[in-house]
Amino acid sequence: MIRWLAFLDGDGSHWLRLDDDVATARGPGLPAVADGDALIAVVPGTAVVLHWVELPPLAPAQALAAARLLAADVSGAPVADVHVAIGAPDAEGFRPMALVDRGAMAVWLAQLAAAGLDPDRIVPLPMLLPVPAGADDVTVLAASGHDHVRGQRLAFSAEPGLTPLLIGDRNAERIDLARFDAGLDASLADLPIDLRQGEFARVQAWRVEQGQTRRIALTLAAALALWLVGDAAVLFRTSLAADRAEQQLADAARTVLPRGTAIDAPRAQVAARLASLGGAGQGLTGLAAALLGALQGRPAATLQSLGYTPDTGLTALVAVPGADDGQAIAAGLAAAGVEARIGSPRPDNGVTVVDVMVRPR
Repeated sequence: MIRWLAFLDGDGSHWLRLDDDVATARGPGLPAVADGDALIAVVPGTAVVLHWVELPPLAPAQALAAARLLAADVSGAPVADVHVAIGAPDAEGFRPMALVDRGAMAVWLAQLAAAGLDPDRIVPLPMLLPVPAGADDVTVLAASGHDHVRGQRLAFSAEPGLTPLLIGDRNAERIDLARFDAGLDASLADLPIDLRQGEFARVQAWRVEQGQTRRIALTLAAALALWLVGDAAVLFRTSLAADRAEQQLADAARTVLPRGTAIDAPRAQVAARLASLGGAGQGLTGLAAALLGALQGRPAATLQSLGYTPDTGLTALVAVPGADDGQAIAAGLAAAGVEARIGSPRPDNGVTVVDVMVRPR
């Protein structure tokens, strides 16, 4: 495996070639990278501020949003001008957080693009140094007129005169370029952070290889068939739910119609009964119609059971595919002019359900 490291340091840019993680060549300027070889751009540590932050387990987008909030507190520049990148958490939940000027990121990528290069990753130089075993130890590399320092949850580049002030009483082990090259295999195997995130993430081009066209067509056809089958299944479940609702509506109608009444059109019969009693039109039929109307806009939600009493109103158990479906049903009922209470989602026989109570306003 061939990997190239492009060290971007103004006019002093240089490259290093690794064959199976062993340094085999180096030279000035930018490398000529062949197709299939990996390229890692190494940027000056003086241009990147590194912090270690503790974040709870979050999805990548949420973690990055939380990091941007933290960056606003520690950044000396407006956060809108700062590119924020975060790494994977360690065993104790701490993540490296890198702050770098957005303009600097754009300049580095433009410099590489002018040479026909698109790096797989962008890494600050101090993050390539060996991590010392002791919490009070640091590794120091002198290169390009700066000291590059790496410790546990510590990494920075500074002028040599400032290094003692910044590392304090930590034990410093200085290494040379040969030692740095020898440790690259371990550093690259577990890079803690990559600056190519967010707006600067690498765009992966996708090309159809020769001979893949038929396989892709068959895959798309299979996916379409599955989609159609799934859609038919949803329609079938919706139809069953509607049939159940009609039966449950007929059963509920018997509770409000005179004993012995033959039920053939429950909605019309209950409406007529309400009219004869001077009802407001929001009894069983009105409440059920409102509920079914709200469910009609959520085809994936299915009615599991239905009940009605004049005192408590309409009660229903509805299977919902997502947590937001309950609120959507509540909004539909509110728009229909009835009062609704939606319970919290809960498991029931392998599906997620919510209890719905509907009353006249």
